Amino acid sequence: MDKDALKKLLEQLITQWENEVVEFKEVGDNYSISDIGKYFSALANEANLRSQERAWFVFGVRNKS
Repeated sequence: MDKDALKKLLEQLITQWENEVVEFKEVGDNYSISDIGKYFSALANEANLRSQERAWFVFGVRNKS
């Protein structure tokens, strides 16, 4: 995926914001590998239940700004 396509995808995800298959996290030192694994698992399960090809877990997004 090239830079322009990635930017377009991110803008689309932000427009829809979070749902069962899209999760945004700021993530710093306070997330363990176990916590991240749980998010990946939950997102993958939700995508499967909804017959969607993929889910998105986006790092580096602040909810308040």
